[in-house]
Amino acid sequence: MHTHLRKAVPPASRVFLTVRQLADQQPGLTVGGIRWDLFNRASNGLEQSGAIVYRGRKILIDPELYLDWMARRSEAA
Repeated sequence: MHTHLRKAVPPASRVFLTVRQLADQQPGLTVGGIRWDLFNRASNGLEQSGAIVYRGRKILIDPELYLDWMARRSEAA
């Protein structure tokens, strides 16, 4: 047995959801509203927020970062 091998320490746990899962988790959000935000992500700051992860063509969303992004936008408005 190799004693010099160590188990990798997992990164801080992050949750990633699909658009539908996020809308189901957050009753105040709609699938259409989230998709609108994603469609405009380059101009509305969502792309730079770190809330979006690409898995091939699929877009996954970190709900905590997405909600933080929403709160910052509403404060700025």
